[in-house]
Amino acid sequence: MKRRGFILAVAMVLVMGLSACKGDEKKEEETPAAVEQTEDEAEDAQEIPAKEEAEPGDEVEASEDGMTEPDSNLDNFDADMGEVADFAALIKEVVAEKDLGKLAELTGFPVYVGLDEVGVVETKEAFLALDPDEVFSEGMQSSIEKADVEDLAASMAGFTLMDYDAEGSASITFGVVNGGFEITGINYGW
Repeated sequence: MKRRGFILAVAMVLVMGLSACKGDEKKEEETPAAVEQTEDEAEDAQEIPAKEEAEPGDEVEASEDGMTEPDSNLDNFDADMGEVADFAALIKEVVAEKDLGKLAELTGFPVYVGLDEVGVVETKEAFLALDPDEVFSEGMQSSIEKADVEDLAASMAGFTLMDYDAEGSASITFGVVNGGFEITGINYGW
C-alpha cells in the first residue's frame, strides 16, 4: 500500500510538472482526478521523456520547413562570447574602412547616433544620408581601433566597443536583437 501511495505521489508530481512546463494550468477541482490514476497510468507517466533544456549558446532552432532561425529568446547574457568577438571585429573592420553602407548593414533601426543635431536615426536610408566624415570621426576611429574585442562584458544595453583606457572615448554599442547581433547605439564621448 505504501508503494502505491508513493507511486501516485510521484505520478502527481510528474503530471503537474509536465503540465507546468507546457504552460498548462490545472484548476484546483481537477487535482483530485489525478489522484485516482491507476498504478499502470502512474508508471506510464514516469516513462514520459523530459524535454531537453536549451543550453546557453544554442542560438538556432529548426522551423517547420527545416530551416534554422535565430532564437529570439536569447539576450546579451546568453550570447556566445566567440560570436560577440567576431561581430566586434567586424565592426572594427567597417570603421577602419569608413564604410557607411556596411555599418548600416550591421545596425538595427531606429538607432541612436550621438552626433550634434542627429539623435535617433529612424531608417537605414536616413543613416546613409549622414556625413561619413562625421560618423567616422578621428575620435571614433581611434577608439574603435584600440578596442579589445576579446574583453567585452555583457550588460542589459549590450556590449560596448571602445577604448576603455581613454576616458570619454567614442563607442559603438551592440547587442542581441531577435537572436542576432545589431548595433544599437553610436556614441561620440565627451
